[in-house]
Amino acid sequence: MKRNQIFTTTAKLLAVVLLSFSAYSCSSPEEPPQETENPVTVAIETAERSQMPASYHFSGTVKSEHTVHLSTKVMGKITQLDVEAGDFARKGDVLVRIKDDNLQAQKNQVEANLAQARSALQNTETNYKRLKALHEKGSATQKEFDDISTQYESARANVTALNGKLQEINDMLDYTVLEAPFNGYVVAKQVSQGDMAGPGQPLISFEQEKGMKVIVTVPETEIALFSLNDTVSVDVKAAGRQQLAGVVSSVNPSGSRASRQFMVEVRLPELSRNHGLKSGMFAEIGLGSVSDSSLTVPKTAIVERGQLTGLYTLTDDSEVLLRWVRLGDSSGDQVEVLSGLAPGERYVSSFGAPLREGQKVNAQ
Repeated sequence: MKRNQIFTTTAKLLAVVLLSFSAYSCSSPEEPPQETENPVTVAIETAERSQMPASYHFSGTVKSEHTVHLSTKVMGKITQLDVEAGDFARKGDVLVRIKDDNLQAQKNQVEANLAQARSALQNTETNYKRLKALHEKGSATQKEFDDISTQYESARANVTALNGKLQEINDMLDYTVLEAPFNGYVVAKQVSQGDMAGPGQPLISFEQEKGMKVIVTVPETEIALFSLNDTVSVDVKAAGRQQLAGVVSSVNPSGSRASRQFMVEVRLPELSRNHGLKSGMFAEIGLGSVSDSSLTVPKTAIVERGQLTGLYTLTDDSEVLLRWVRLGDSSGDQVEVLSGLAPGERYVSSFGAPLREGQKVNAQ
């Protein structure tokens, strides 16, 4: 009996110990109270549409405003051609001289014949006036008056024909001496002294000294941006010229059917002789315009994650939510949002500290 009592007492003690351990293990220590996160103060704006200024740039080529290709109407040997490409010449300077011995001989002959014709005309005119007076008095027959009238008209016609021939020869002689039509530069020389010049053959290309322009090809989608007398900005970096005030002087109404490009001419302002601009230089034309109504946000609102761009929008509970957007053109501190944001939505326009999804914010 004593052994059973001892076993029973031991079992009761063990049960009490197990119950005490179980109660201790089920109880948990008192958790510290969680700290409440303070909302971050940020700048908040409402997305809305506005007109944003747009800039356009076009490539062009510098050319002289006046370029002439000197040629001749006569055939002959070139006896004088002292200029080279790049030489400067003043208006009236002789550039090319062509042998004119044959024309000079023809001119001398015509002038001699003209002198005889004028003398004959003068003599015939004297007889015509005398017979006309006698015919009016009845002292000369009708036949005599008709004959002198015919001689007089023939003499006048001969003088007129010889005058025309002389004028033609003088005109041909003008093409044996080619002069600079204005102050400018020789930009190309197609022949040399001693060559044979032919009618219509280009001999020299000559460009005006000061007047310059830029030729621009514009796509059909943007040709409406140009109007006559509009002022545009012109940069010619090779000549160290920037922000030149060019004026649209011509807009070709007919474009290329193949490329759908239109030709636009921009006249440059009057420059000094040593302006540095040369035909063939690359030029860039810039002009500003006002775009259609678009959704824009400050650049400070944009968040970049690698190649992705987004911004923080606000929920009804003033919590931020990162939303990816697609951006367009930018102007100044504004950037266009093409998709991902709708007008009327609130977004964080700027923030000083990093934000995270679901974080509460206060409007600044």
